[in-house]
Amino acid sequence: MNSIRRIACMLLAVLLLACLIEGQLLWLDGILTDQMPADSDTGSEFEKYETLLDGVWEELVCFPVPESETNTAATVSFENTWHAERTYGGTRSHEGIDIMADLDKSGYYPVLSMMDGTVEKVGWLEKGGWRIGVRSDNGNYYYYAHLHSYVKEWQTGERVLAGEILGYMGDSGYGEEGTTEQFPVHLHVGIYIPLGADQETAVNPYWMLRYLEERKLSF
Repeated sequence: MNSIRRIACMLLAVLLLACLIEGQLLWLDGILTDQMPADSDTGSEFEKYETLLDGVWEELVCFPVPESETNTAATVSFENTWHAERTYGGTRSHEGIDIMADLDKSGYYPVLSMMDGTVEKVGWLEKGGWRIGVRSDNGNYYYYAHLHSYVKEWQTGERVLAGEILGYMGDSGYGEEGTTEQFPVHLHVGIYIPLGADQETAVNPYWMLRYLEERKLSF
């Protein structure tokens, strides 16, 4: 290939890359626009969204599942399953990340609060099983679902500190109260930010969990 053709190929590659980047930006802008009220300023709302996300990153302290000091096989793993299809109760998008137990033992792995906050919701949900929701000091909502049990009888409004045990990983949910063993043992983690007066928006916890992998506690 002569030099002119090489230059032409390089220019074409740069042009295609620029088109892909522009396409991704338009795609993101379209999603944000669809989520905004019709009379809202998309630019200002996006700035608010970025500010709220910064608040999430600032308050994160530790990974929600600690390392075991006595059992090296008691590890966990997770993938980016954000918006993967779920079908129980109707087709929907997965609003969170599942941390899978490499030892499929319900009630074995402790579940920790990732930040300081206040218990807002606790108890049974058909899809989430035994769950607990903690509101952070910045106003963000952290949802821990499919628990086996709680470490104690949590009360609404009770204070929670980062690293404190909330309960134990399980396989509860997808049925009436007490239903278990409908799926492997895992912890569903959801994070929601208050975008609007009466509206909360789910954000993808994947990269936050990746960040917290380097901040695991041990038990």
